Amino acid sequence: MPLRTTEVHGPNDVRAFFDRLAPLYRDCHGPADRLLRYRLGIIDGLLEGAERDYLLEIGCGTGLHLLALAEGFRRLRGVDLSLGMIERAERSRREHPLRDRIRFGVDAAETLASVGDGEADAVLCVGAFEHMPDKPAVLRQVRRALKPGGAFLCLTPNADWVWYAAIAPRLGLPVTHLSSDRFVGRHELTSLLEASGLKPEAVGHWTFIPRGDMPRGWAHLLAGLDLAGRMFRCSWLRGGLYCRAVKP
Repeated sequence: MPLRTTEVHGPNDVRAFFDRLAPLYRDCHGPADRLLRYRLGIIDGLLEGAERDYLLEIGCGTGLHLLALAEGFRRLRGVDLSLGMIERAERSRREHPLRDRIRFGVDAAETLASVGDGEADAVLCVGAFEHMPDKPAVLRQVRRALKPGGAFLCLTPNADWVWYAAIAPRLGLPVTHLSSDRFVGRHELTSLLEASGLKPEAVGHWTFIPRGDMPRGWAHLLAGLDLAGRMFRCSWLRGGLYCRAVKP
């Protein structure tokens, strides 16, 4: 199905969208298991050197990343704006062998009311930052939740990618699921992190091609361009952006 942008006017509309999506939510951009392993490999590299007591994930969705990381942490908590997503995550948690380490709850990333100051060794955000309208507020809460020396790890689409910045606009194709979605590029992400009091240690690119969101045929071309982007270090040919930023 072609991507259609849903008009939203506030957090309640965002919550309702993901509540509707939750029962049938799946990765539609390729083989789900392979893509999950790829993202987990990136996350594992970004976690290098971090303490492994408490991991917090914001915008955790169905919890698939947090559940996969459970063996490496003593305590894990996932929060999401959507009750529907949290209910799916909780069903998976109950079947997980390390379920006692894991907790899920409904909470907005802009407030993190359920998370105390300086609790987390690491805060993770995968495929959700683009859906959070008040990004400065989110990053202020991330900084508050982190212990000194704790790390914020984020994987998100790259706003500077040729598909988002040039091809789709010229073809008149939508690129966001919600009207409030907004992608960031490398420069803006770095500026947002610094403005929140987080110190960027690594900002780079990863392979992200939203095959389920574009007309058939474009994904093959963009996969080739991504390979060229990796070889020649061209950021505008890469669809994903990652960061590791530390609380001083």
